[in-house]
Amino acid sequence: MKALAHPIRQRIIHELSVRHSARAADLAEIMGEPANAVSYHLRALGAVRLLEEAPELARDSRDRVWKLTHPEGFYFPAEVIPGGADPINAEILQWIESMLDETIPKDPAALRARYQGAALLTRAEAEKMFLEVAEVLERWREHGMDVAARDPKDASLVFHNVVVLVGNREAGFGQKPNPGEPEQTVS
Repeated sequence: MKALAHPIRQRIIHELSVRHSARAADLAEIMGEPANAVSYHLRALGAVRLLEEAPELARDSRDRVWKLTHPEGFYFPAEVIPGGADPINAEILQWIESMLDETIPKDPAALRARYQGAALLTRAEAEKMFLEVAEVLERWREHGMDVAARDPKDASLVFHNVVVLVGNREAGFGQKPNPGEPEQTVS
């Protein structure tokens, strides 16, 4: 978890999640960071096996190309997180809040859209719906990775976060208690 505590390392993970692979110099240009700093952070992420080198993609023996060790993603069970604070989840929650209250600076090259809906579904139907949505998103993620692989300097490509949450609401969610009535807590 310490390896992910640094914001540059988090950004590297995000950038490699939408690219098949990248070199330190490419990531440095994309991120606006010094190449030696990015290289240092790539090695640190490699040391904890979140990233791995892809020598088959290198131009020569000095060229270092990096990719995610687990391109399908990773998560950390709560019991292995010191203090229970997953830095990736914290960043995602901050992004969601910033999207909802519209405090993220607007990028004219990016789309900002939101859909919030509800449906009455069985658990099996909800799972089927989620898998269909995830399949569509994965197809578009792969498309972006392929385009970036063909032209890594394509300035029209903009990193877009996408979060899909499917779950139930408990009865009374978001309702305030009546005045004089004690607030209930769930533990």
